[in-house]
Amino acid sequence: MSAARKALRVVVFPFRAAWFLMLIANFLAVSGVCLLVAAFVAYGIALAFSYAFMPAEWTHALWQWAVDLYAQSSWFRAATITFFTLLFSTILRFWPARDPMADAAREREITRQNDDLIAARQQDKLRARLRT
Repeated sequence: MSAARKALRVVVFPFRAAWFLMLIANFLAVSGVCLLVAAFVAYGIALAFSYAFMPAEWTHALWQWAVDLYAQSSWFRAATITFFTLLFSTILRFWPARDPMADAAREREITRQNDDLIAARQQDKLRARLRT
């Protein structure tokens, strides 16, 4: 039994080592991507914050740096477009404001119409069965 265990360890060890190396590589890749996304989100927040609260010269310098980076890097361009799209999509989700009472009334009306249609179909089927 001991020889079988040692043989199994010898066979399994390279696979475990390879699996561990894959886990390390995936961790490094995923953490790098997360850091990149977090950096772009932080930069977007810094731009928005600077526009609202910082002096005009600082804001202009920060935005100029962003414009230069935007012109040079396609990655930064994609990240900037994604950030502002996500920012505005969450804002536009609630604007213009919808009336929950009107939405609920519209849903009730649709449900009532569906129930009426189902009832009418069932009556037609029953009448057709009674005719035959």
